Amino acid sequence: MTTSQTDRVAAARLAWAALKLTRAGRHPVGVDRLAATVGVAPAEARRLVELIGFTLHRDLVSTGPAPRGAHHRLEPAEGTLGAGPDGTVDMFLLAIATGERVHAAAICPVTGTHIRIELTPHAILLADPPSAVVAAVDLGFGLDGADAVACAGQPFFGSATAAASWLVAHPGGRIYRMAAYLAQAHRLVAALEIRPKYVL
Repeated sequence: MTTSQTDRVAAARLAWAALKLTRAGRHPVGVDRLAATVGVAPAEARRLVELIGFTLHRDLVSTGPAPRGAHHRLEPAEGTLGAGPDGTVDMFLLAIATGERVHAAAICPVTGTHIRIELTPHAILLADPPSAVVAAVDLGFGLDGADAVACAGQPFFGSATAAASWLVAHPGGRIYRMAAYLAQAHRLVAALEIRPKYVL
């Protein structure tokens, strides 16, 4: 299914609000509250929830597993904020949304180097090795003042040199040091939290 840029941006704003309001899927949120937070009509919020693939059961939106009696979750729409091919959430956005410390471990697909990252919403506490970088793809939102990039489901590399072939294979992709990507994630969040001047 192809979605318009307007739908992708609206869905990204709604997904970000849902991630925050549900505390990363720990608690469902009412669709009316979610709609009010994003600045859209409840019917539009329901449409976007379905587009993203979140669970809507009665009037509750969940970003986690479907509650008993709910229909199966749909696959996330292409370009959904924080949804990688494996359904993961961008860990940098997760830290910002929850205000909690986040830990990730990965293996560089090129060198086999073990990578460990620990961060809070405001700091990288550990990047081991220090040369580690995150690969991010452009989501194509066209938000003012921020490149909409996400590393969910994307690889970490032991160094920028190790990521060179990934960059060739992903035109428009970028490689960031951990602190630089955390700053980029904050710019993206600021752009997502700007309320639209109109209600969709």
